[in-house]
Amino acid sequence: MKIQWMRGTFGKLEDQTLELKPGLNVIEGSNEAGKTTWMAFLMAMLYGVETRERAKAGKLPDKVRFQPWSGQAMQGSMEILTAERRITLERSSRTAPMGDFRAWDSDTGTALESLTGKTCGQTLLGVEAAVYARSGYLMQKQIPVSADANLEKRLSGLVTAGREDYAYAEIDEKLKKLQNAIRNVPSGSLPRAKQALSRTEGRLAEIAAHSRRLSELEQELHQCKLELEERRRILAGLDALEENEKHGRLLTAQAALDAAVEDRLGWEAVCAELPDEQSLQSLQAELQQLQNDLQRIALEDGLQISGGDLPAPDPVFGRMSAQQAHDKTADDAAAVQQALNARRPIRSLPLFWLIPLVAGLVLAIVGAVIPVLVLACVGAALALGSLAGWMFQRIGGNRRMDEYFAAQNRARAVLKEYDTKTVKGVVQRGIAYIRAVEESELTLSSDENRARMEALAERRDDLFARIEALMPGCGSAEKANVLFQEAAQSRMALEKAKLLEEQRAQQLEDLRFALGTATAASVDAERYADYSREDEAEQMQALEQRIEALTSEANQLSGAIGQMGDFLSLRAEEDRLKQEIQQLEERLRTLQLARKVLADADESLRARFSPLLCQKTGAYFQHLTGGRYDRVQLDRELHITVHPANSAVFRSIGYLSGGTVDQLYLALRLAICDLLLPDAPIVLDDVLVYFDDKRAELALKTLREMSKSRQILLFTCHNREKRLLDALSAEEKGGEG
Repeated sequence: MKIQWMRGTFGKLEDQTLELKPGLNVIEGSNEAGKTTWMAFLMAMLYGVETRERAKAGKLPDKVRFQPWSGQAMQGSMEILTAERRITLERSSRTAPMGDFRAWDSDTGTALESLTGKTCGQTLLGVEAAVYARSGYLMQKQIPVSADANLEKRLSGLVTAGREDYAYAEIDEKLKKLQNAIRNVPSGSLPRAKQALSRTEGRLAEIAAHSRRLSELEQELHQCKLELEERRRILAGLDALEENEKHGRLLTAQAALDAAVEDRLGWEAVCAELPDEQSLQSLQAELQQLQNDLQRIALEDGLQISGGDLPAPDPVFGRMSAQQAHDKTADDAAAVQQALNARRPIRSLPLFWLIPLVAGLVLAIVGAVIPVLVLACVGAALALGSLAGWMFQRIGGNRRMDEYFAAQNRARAVLKEYDTKTVKGVVQRGIAYIRAVEESELTLSSDENRARMEALAERRDDLFARIEALMPGCGSAEKANVLFQEAAQSRMALEKAKLLEEQRAQQLEDLRFALGTATAASVDAERYADYSREDEAEQMQALEQRIEALTSEANQLSGAIGQMGDFLSLRAEEDRLKQEIQQLEERLRTLQLARKVLADADESLRARFSPLLCQKTGAYFQHLTGGRYDRVQLDRELHITVHPANSAVFRSIGYLSGGTVDQLYLALRLAICDLLLPDAPIVLDDVLVYFDDKRAELALKTLREMSKSRQILLFTCHNREKRLLDALSAEEKGGEG
C-alpha cells in the first residue's frame, strides 16, 4: 500500500495537503512545523481517534491534543494506492472526533463497504493499531521495541513457526489460564467445587443432626401433649365438681329467696287485715292522751290531799301510777315468760294463756285493797288475754329467727332492769311498787276532780267504741295497747320481710353473676378427691411452656432444614460435585500434559525458525554499522545481544554506545517490518538524529534500498538527510557516467 496524498484539518494543520511519492519520501521541516501532527493524522485516518482515552501523567489524549487550533472540527482525507485500485478515505467529526468514515474507489466513486472506520487500518495494513505503532511507525524516542501482546504474538509465530498466526506464548497462556481457572485458590473451579462439596457435605451432616434432634423433640412433644391432655381431663373433672358446688350454692340461695318471699307474703296477708296505719296511730295517740290526763288528775288530787312533795322516782317505774306500774309489770312479765317459753325452731306455742294468768295475779294483789278496781282489771285482763290469744291464733306461731333473738334480748334486758333472774322476781318487784304507791294515795278529794274523771270516762267510752269498731274485742286500754303494738310489729315485720327478700334476691343475682349458669354434672367425686386445682394448673402451665419451647425449637429446626435444601437433592448434588471434581482433576492433568507437550514442541520449533528474525536483524545491523557487527540474538521478550565481527562471544547492548543502540533498534524495526508489514508504509521521525554522518549515510542507503519495494516516509528537522541523499544520487550518476 502506498499513500498518494493527505489533506486535513488536524491540530495546527488548517486544510493542508501533503503530496507523497512511491519509495523514500524525506519530509523536512523545522521544529513545530507539523511533522508529528502529520504522523498522528496518518494514524487517525487509518485507525481513527481513541475517544475513551483520558489525560494522565501530563500526557493529553489525541482527541484533545490534536483539536484544530482554528476551532473547527477534526476532518481529513487521503488517497492510497493498492495493488488493485486507488482508494480515497475520508473522516469527519460529526458524531465523534474522526468518528464518521467513508471510503470509495477514486476512479469510479464506488463506495467500499468492506472498509469501515474500525477495520480500515487492519484491513489495509494487515495488523492492529498497536502492532503498527510498535513496528512500522517509528519515532526517535520510540525506537526501542516494547512488548505488546499482538506484536509478541506475531513475532513469536514468525520466530518459532514461520507464521504470524501461530503464537506459542498465546496458546500456552490460554492453556495456563485454563489450568489456573481449574486449580487457582479460591477462584478456580476445582477449589470452588471442593468448597461446594465441603459445604454440601456439611449441610448433609447438619441436616442429619437436625433430623435426629427433631425426632427427639417430636417424641418428647408427643409425650408432653399426652400428659397435658391428662391434666386437662383432671381439671375438667375438678371444674365439674366446682360446677356442682356452684349449682348447690345457687339452689341454696334460691331456696332462701323462696322462703323470704313466702314470709313476705304471709306478713302481707296479716297486714292486709289490719286497719290503716294512720287511723291506728290517731287512736293510739288519743288513748295515750286519755291515760296521761287520768294520771295527771290522780297526781294532782294526791298532791292536794297530802300537801307534801312527790316521792323520789323509782329506778324501774319512775313516778308511774299504780295502774301504769301494773301494766308495765304485766307487759314485762309477759315478755320474759314468752321468751322463756319460746323454742328455737321458728314456730312457738301460743302464749295467750300467760297474759290472763299474770294479769289475774296482779289484779288479785291490787284487789285486796280496792275491790272495784279488781273486777275492772280482771275484766280488762281477760279481754286483753282473749284479744292476744285471737291475735296470736291469727298470726300463728311462725316467727323468724330474728324475732326469737329479739325476744330473748328483751327478756334479758327486763331481768337486768328488775335486777332478778325469774318472772316471779319481776312480778314481786311490781307488786312492791304498787303497794308503795297505794299506801301513799287517797280517794278523790273534790267534786271537781270527780267531774273531771267522769268527763274522762265519757271520752274513754267514746274512744273504746271507735277502737271496737276497728278492732272488735278490744275492751280495755291494755288490750288496745297490745293490739296497737302487735299491728306496729306486724308492719315492721312486713318491712323486714321485704328487706330480707330484696337481700336474698340480690344475693342470688350476685351469685348468678359470679358463678354464671352453673349446671349439675355427673362426676365421680372420689376419683378427683386427691387432686388439687392449683397443683394441676401449675403442672399444666409448666407442660404448656415446655410444649411451646419444644414446638419453637422444632419449628426452628424444620425451618433450618428447609433452608438447607432437600436432602435427596443435596445427595444428588454431592454425587455431582464428586463427579465434577474427578473430571476437573482429570482435565487438570490433561492440561498439564498439554502444556508440557506444547513446550517441548515450541522448543523444537524455536530451534528451527528462531533464526528468521535474528538473521534479518543481523543483516540490517551489519549494513548500518558498516560490518562492525555481523550477528544478533533475541529471546522471547525481545532482549537483544550482538556479536562483534571477529569476536568469540556475544555482548549485551549495555556495552554499546547510544548511537549504536539506536542503529540496532532500527535494524530490529526494519526486520520486524519485513516480517510483519511486507506492504505497509514505514513512517520514521528523526530516527537518524544520533547517527554520525557515516552511519547516517549507511542508513539512508539501506532505506533507499528498502524503498524499492515499499513506501517510506522519513520526517526530519535537519537537511542532512537530503544532503546525503543528493550526494549519493550524484555519486551514483557519476559512477554511471
